[in-house]
Amino acid sequence: MLRFLRSILSPSVDHEEIKVGIAELSALWLKYNSNFTSQTIEVEVENKPVPETEPFRTATGQQRSPTSERRFFSQEILSEFFEPYRSVFESQEAVDGFLGILELLDRHGSCPSVVTTLLGRDSETDEIYSVREILEKVSLREHSSNVARILLKLIKETYRDYENLIPKALVTAFGHDLGKIPTLRESGLYTKADHPVISAQKVGEIFSGKEPLWLRSVLDSIRDHHRSSKDQFTLLLKEADSRARETEIAALSREVRVVRWEEWFDSRRFLEILRPEINVIQTGRKWRAFSFGSTIYCQPDFLYEGAKRLAVEKKVVDMRLLRVSEKEGVIKKVVESLRQAGALGHEIGEPFWGRIYEIHSERFKKRMFLIPIRIEAFGIPHEIEKAKEGYLEIIRSVIPVKSNSRRKID
Repeated sequence: MLRFLRSILSPSVDHEEIKVGIAELSALWLKYNSNFTSQTIEVEVENKPVPETEPFRTATGQQRSPTSERRFFSQEILSEFFEPYRSVFESQEAVDGFLGILELLDRHGSCPSVVTTLLGRDSETDEIYSVREILEKVSLREHSSNVARILLKLIKETYRDYENLIPKALVTAFGHDLGKIPTLRESGLYTKADHPVISAQKVGEIFSGKEPLWLRSVLDSIRDHHRSSKDQFTLLLKEADSRARETEIAALSREVRVVRWEEWFDSRRFLEILRPEINVIQTGRKWRAFSFGSTIYCQPDFLYEGAKRLAVEKKVVDMRLLRVSEKEGVIKKVVESLRQAGALGHEIGEPFWGRIYEIHSERFKKRMFLIPIRIEAFGIPHEIEKAKEGYLEIIRSVIPVKSNSRRKID
């Protein structure tokens, strides 16, 4: 298959024109595609990039399901993602590797875009439990293509010299979820069943013997795309993956929508959601927030859970709220929104999102990282104080620790 792809892309000699019908040509690729399902598409899709905002629309604008099988996947993907960038792929000696990844997706990419085997050993399983049924309807081919479109857009917005990064971006996008292919997971060749690890190993195997200078960075980004990371390229992959998922879910579900954070995050309603749990002792003598003086001191996870509850109430899908690796980023986003609403405590100036406090009472002294919110932002302070119970009633002072106690928003 790979040899066939290279032959149609890089003819070495001129030949007399030969016309061959589709039915005759199909024999060349059908034997390689055991998962092929014939399906009629009413409108021929144009060979041009599909806009990021509408990855599931036909050339006429008619919305279609992201699971619609594209009959001639390789040629369509080559026309969109390879032909316009052929010269830069060739200059970086990345043609064979990229075509190898597309070949693997051509043969096995009709599988779901979520892990279906060895679920308990994959890093994504717990993160997408609430939307798994929806995402099972999106094929791995479709998801990889959606991520590729969005990642191309992001690198163009982020880097001045983005042209040279296009092969790296496309290899990363089409390779990042190869580890979800059931035959790879069940092969016994990979000791860890976590799909990012398998994906990185497989991409490394495909490029073996002809490795571009950026391959190590690609493998690191693929391996880390469900972990916390500060690497800019990895963060762009994570963002592209999240945006693709949000659009896929919205396209398949009438229950949720995808909108910008600023459009759905309502600071006032968010604080209303938090308020009933302030000064309340939870099971196991734990608490989530307490009041002292003019401030409510909150544990970071309390804000994270509140944001998730608000998103459910607003019927909004935001993948950052589903992925544990994105938790800190969500909390920082909440803090920024509260700062803009004038609700954040005065001890936390820009660009910080929280700090360590020392809590004193007659019985204990404890240091904790907390986020302060002005009690007035919740309304009726004396009612909040009246709810205080247990050992929270005997707190005598809350003192900011001065040395290196504040954390910056990156």
